[in-house]
Amino acid sequence: MKHYYSTIDGIVTTFSDIHRSALRGESILVCMERANAHGFDTAEYLLPSITCTKYSGFNEEERAKLTEFVRNNSSLIWEIAREDGEVIADVG
Repeated sequence: MKHYYSTIDGIVTTFSDIHRSALRGESILVCMERANAHGFDTAEYLLPSITCTKYSGFNEEERAKLTEFVRNNSSLIWEIAREDGEVIADVG
């Protein structure tokens, strides 16, 4: 399930429930989208590592700002996910 987090400068940020894997431990996927003339600019980050797993349409400067935003908000995202979301165990 996706949870709404914020909209800043037209960029909508959402995050997933917590996923638990025996291999990777717990993780959350943070998604950012901005409408453009042809669809959406997108960026996805994996917590807790704050790794950008994919992006399209954002330039390098914007990507750096998005990474900093995720870094600065990751603890609050974890807190909200633990309070409002579910922990989903990966099978296997």
